[in-house]
Amino acid sequence: MSFIDRVKEDGWPSSGMSRNDLWRFVISRAMCGRGGIDPDQWYPVSVPDATVRREAANAIAVCTGCVVRMQCLELSLRQWAVGQHGIWGGTFPDERAALRRDLAERKVEDIGAPTLGGRVAS
Repeated sequence: MSFIDRVKEDGWPSSGMSRNDLWRFVISRAMCGRGGIDPDQWYPVSVPDATVRREAANAIAVCTGCVVRMQCLELSLRQWAVGQHGIWGGTFPDERAALRRDLAERKVEDIGAPTLGGRVAS
């Protein structure tokens, strides 16, 4: 089972930390801050999924062994203005966008809120 599939199965990742505490936690422990990988590899420019994976393979490999991978993914999903770009938690932007939609739709279904095109109606 892939990392994304596990997150979908488990639901929205939640550490219970505040935004600032989550940032501090991830920054202090993330392997990406310690590596010698070219920073450009964290921000692939390709669009097709397979091409992005090849372009960011070294960055994704670092994430795979990182102890804060789930918290990093949570941070990217919570802070979407930043999280919609680059590699976070071993995922690329299109994966996270699809994951956000899936988790949001599931959350709406769970609470029984009315929806409009997959979004909560206000």
